[in-house]
Amino acid sequence: MGHSYWHKILAGLILCMVIFFAPQRVIGAESTAGAERVILVIIDKVSIDDYQEQPLVYLKGLTERGSVGLLNNNTGSGIYSEHTYPSIGGGAHLVGSGEAYSGFGREEEFLNSTAAEEYLRRTGIESPPASIVQLSIGKLQRLNQALRYPAQPGALGENLHQAHLKTAVIGNADTPGVQRRLATTISMDSRGLTDWGVVDEQVVRHQPEVMGAWRTDFDEVMKRILEYREKGASLIVVETGDATRIHEERDKGTDPTYARQRAQVLSDIDGFVGNLLENVDLTKEILLVVTPTPTSNALKQSQNLTPVFALGPGFAPGTLLTSGTTKRDGIVMNTDIAPTVLKALDLPSSVDMSGRSFLSSDMQFKGNPFDYLIDLNQSLVTTYQARSPLQSAYVLVQIIVLLVALYGIFFKRHMAEIIKPFLLLVMAVPLAELLMPLLPNPSVAVMALELIVMTSVIAGLSILANRRLGLAPFIFICIASAGIILGDILNGSYLQKQALLSYDPIVGARFYGIGNEYMGVLIGSLIIGVTASIQYWEKWKKPFIALTGFIFLFAIYTMAAPHLGTNVGGAIAMTSAFLVTFFLLVGVRLRLHVLLLIGLLVLGAVAGFIAFDLTRPPDLRSHMGNTAALILASGPEQALEIIQRKWQMNMKLLRYTVWSRVLILSLAVLALFFYRPRGIMEHIRKKYAYLFKGFIGVVTGALVAFAFNDSGVVAAATTMIFGVPPLAYLILTEQKTRGKEAT
Repeated sequence: MGHSYWHKILAGLILCMVIFFAPQRVIGAESTAGAERVILVIIDKVSIDDYQEQPLVYLKGLTERGSVGLLNNNTGSGIYSEHTYPSIGGGAHLVGSGEAYSGFGREEEFLNSTAAEEYLRRTGIESPPASIVQLSIGKLQRLNQALRYPAQPGALGENLHQAHLKTAVIGNADTPGVQRRLATTISMDSRGLTDWGVVDEQVVRHQPEVMGAWRTDFDEVMKRILEYREKGASLIVVETGDATRIHEERDKGTDPTYARQRAQVLSDIDGFVGNLLENVDLTKEILLVVTPTPTSNALKQSQNLTPVFALGPGFAPGTLLTSGTTKRDGIVMNTDIAPTVLKALDLPSSVDMSGRSFLSSDMQFKGNPFDYLIDLNQSLVTTYQARSPLQSAYVLVQIIVLLVALYGIFFKRHMAEIIKPFLLLVMAVPLAELLMPLLPNPSVAVMALELIVMTSVIAGLSILANRRLGLAPFIFICIASAGIILGDILNGSYLQKQALLSYDPIVGARFYGIGNEYMGVLIGSLIIGVTASIQYWEKWKKPFIALTGFIFLFAIYTMAAPHLGTNVGGAIAMTSAFLVTFFLLVGVRLRLHVLLLIGLLVLGAVAGFIAFDLTRPPDLRSHMGNTAALILASGPEQALEIIQRKWQMNMKLLRYTVWSRVLILSLAVLALFFYRPRGIMEHIRKKYAYLFKGFIGVVTGALVAFAFNDSGVVAAATTMIFGVPPLAYLILTEQKTRGKEAT
């Protein structure tokens, strides 16, 4: 009967998995903005602090007429203008070059000839009359061909030209003897050509009394905007220039002079925006105001995110921006700008573009959206600044506690009761860090204090549960950690979006769902939590094991569901670990055919979610769906490049991240326990049979997470937080018990 019972449970779970993961039809269609043109205004070298410190009446007023957000400016290299501008034009994280400053009107003088002649020499292409040429197009192409993901310089302009639409670029950030015409890398096509424009001295005024000696002639700029608008340009890129000019000259003057002139520059730009608002028709034109690069001082203060505004059809007044890339209210990527332009003009996004178009968020909040963004930015910056020192300290504490535990196990067994609470503290930290966003976090010092207090409270509650209920302390920590993580995922990952042990929108590797850090925590804590509970309430093991199967299914769903923020590597690791654990719990031996079955179930689960995600509109797809679409469009070699890139990232992290120390030490300690103390693991396997199977599941999850995630070192290390410390806790407990029995 028992054999039949477990076969029924297995069959039921497999059936649920098939139904649960089956692709579903998506109802509803994606709307488009349907604008006649897009005017993209560039205000480079400005930070969010400038909006607080300067009047900027018209710029701040944009929030009342459209959507506003914070822009992540990551590129294929650093956050420098020569990289950020091409990334906007490519809709992907491109690598730029200092030579990309060399945008010219075709009739401009270049060396001893014209720019058109030099362009012909470099490309073999005859530039059209009135066009703007980007002389560095060849170098830009070579630099980005070396990247291991699609990255096409000029992809925005290329898509517009393929649709027979025209582009224009106006303005520069030149100073005498130095050309800065990076805006041409936004408007150009794949050949480095923009249809119309003026990027030379015609749009500047000579002012020898100011730093940089030149200032943008905004009356001439407005005249050119109206001219190209009349000629039918669908994209007009405007470089305001002056903020860059004064920034590049900042070390040449006195601080008071620089501050005074910069304030005047920002005021002039603000006035230009006000004038532009009077001339733009927001019923059929879209206005984007973008800062591609923060100031160098802002970068030093981790103020990497910059303001971005979107006005016109599809952007509701007084709302926050979001996108399919970030799925975060108030945060978008620079790679989203090109898809936004294409969508506004009713054109599909290019497969080479990793971004997704801007959307107006439906988030409800009190007050001005810009004030909300200022508070959000400060919170993100504080967390960003706290992450490295506090995580490094946590890793150091883990290493020390594990080494002290080893010392106690092998040499000072009477230290067991002193060491065990510290093992609980190590396991409590991830939960403490997840709960910290519920507290005010005004500074790094306050966050450090809150972390210590919160961790101590959680560990103390686990000890209290042990004394009152007889429940093993780490069961409380594991169940609480897993339960709150799952609840948070269902709640839009509110806590994880702000937690120390999580992804960061300033870094920009991930924006939503569950990250690799808490993926590892969830796998480890849930497996140990449920197996320890089965061990504790062994007389109800059959219903508990059945319930465990459904809990595992639910957890896999939360990890892989596209609308919850799919983590593909996490889904693979979690499904593998949970299947191994569940099969062991029901008495199935892990023979070859069982391992093959596990592999097929993992493959089927992931394939089901991918198929479902591909049925959704591109703007709603997760990273998993976008990657699958890219592979389908580009061929299997793209999949191989992705695998290679992820493996290279893992090898890099293994060498440089502090988490690699914890992972290596954890695996070494685990291996040591199988040999010394002699017989202890066999004793635990017999006395804690179900929990021992949980440890096997945790190790499986860690190894698979390492293999299938681009930051697998971190995921594996956080998984092992709930592998080695609980095992060390049990060994210390058993040694003390056996010592008492011996006496």
